[in-house]
Amino acid sequence: MPLWTRIAEHARARPGHLAYCGADGKHTYAELLSDVSDLSKWVEGLVPRGHVVAVTGQRGYGALTCLLACLATGRVYLPMDERWPAHRVDLVASEAGAVVHLKVAADHMPHIAASYRAAGATRRQGLGYIIFTSGSTGRPKGVMVEEAVLEERLVALAPLVAGNQPVKFVLNTAISFDISLIEHLLPLTVGGTVVCPPSVTGDPRGFADFVIQSRATHIQGTPSFFKVIEAFDLSLPETLEVWCGGEALDARLAERLMGRFERVRNFYGPTEATIWCTFQTLAPHMLDSVGLPFGGTQVIAPGADARHPAELVLTGEGLAIGYVRSADDMGRFVELPGHGRAYRTGDLGWIAADGRVHVVGRIDHQVKVNGYRLELTEIESAVESHPGVRQCAAFLLPAASAEESMRVAAAYVADEVIPARELREHLRQTLPTYAVPRQLRRMNELPLTTAGKVDRQLLSQATATELSRSTARVDR
Repeated sequence: MPLWTRIAEHARARPGHLAYCGADGKHTYAELLSDVSDLSKWVEGLVPRGHVVAVTGQRGYGALTCLLACLATGRVYLPMDERWPAHRVDLVASEAGAVVHLKVAADHMPHIAASYRAAGATRRQGLGYIIFTSGSTGRPKGVMVEEAVLEERLVALAPLVAGNQPVKFVLNTAISFDISLIEHLLPLTVGGTVVCPPSVTGDPRGFADFVIQSRATHIQGTPSFFKVIEAFDLSLPETLEVWCGGEALDARLAERLMGRFERVRNFYGPTEATIWCTFQTLAPHMLDSVGLPFGGTQVIAPGADARHPAELVLTGEGLAIGYVRSADDMGRFVELPGHGRAYRTGDLGWIAADGRVHVVGRIDHQVKVNGYRLELTEIESAVESHPGVRQCAAFLLPAASAEESMRVAAAYVADEVIPARELREHLRQTLPTYAVPRQLRRMNELPLTTAGKVDRQLLSQATATELSRSTARVDR
């Protein structure tokens, strides 16, 4: 059953039930049904069926209705971060073949920010959404997921929110991050409520108060998000069920979360596997795995064990159909004898005898920062596009405190030091804010390993030591 049909059935069965409760207002299922119907008629006049609708805006009722209008009319949803620079927005819209770019205003009403030639756009029948992530080629790459696959993933997750009381799921994530689709759609597919509090960073107390007053039942976020909750010392109900994913969950944070909340689940899944594909309900003796596959997905790691991890490969249900640019595949989607179509994750791991999946690292230079997937090569390409830079190496610095996440840094080779403000301004023309390095360091040459490759580990250690010494001098 199509997703919008499921949601519309709940609307007709319980029209007065609250579908959305946010800092920007409350809306019943009847109101949601009416608003999506009106918006759908407008969208149908703008965009041919099977074509792409790009959407920017803050999380909230307006973005939610745009998503639902796309699903209701067979248009392809392309969410873009409103914080992206204009160049990136134009590039992504063009790559995806968007016919129109809708920008959601503060009053929930979308307006046309840009229109593109429908005649030259690609028709993508059956596609539900396209999400762009960081690309190893220096350009963002679009992952295409069919609506039927998204529906199957949500149906597989639905039993996790079943209970005596209707689910009230916190909408916490920016719309360009694929886990926001769970926050938008999962509660509505089971007749629950989307709860949209103020931003936790913009109004932390308001965020906590809203979550409490709305009687939210579920909240999802990255480990970095929950560290922010801790840093602001926010008091949230212990009855909240916590879903954590998007980054590696370290055991210390896992223990703290279990100490605060009755139930904590750890999820794993690349964008190419339709958001999540494994999960585990945390327990004191089970903190080091990402759990068992679900929803028809299988995870394999031939020949791997705890001492000899190998690349994790996903097969079965839930895989994306591929990338917008076929050149971005680079052998990621493959045909695996005995398994059929498969996706090579690039994650290193192993599978225990009980079937639980363990992830221990990467085989490439992809990293996660605040839940966002970043390719270090994309950052390096952006830095090297500055006319004064000859070479660049991006790397991660360890978190400065328990409340922070890893930080992106970059070392570059140039004849003269480029003012940090100038270089960051240059990077903001192409990179999203979260990808701009926090630390920039000029060097005469980049250190190499004995194999002749840039030694990112040495750069990370040396930069962290230098920053530590600088802090110590300031403290004295």
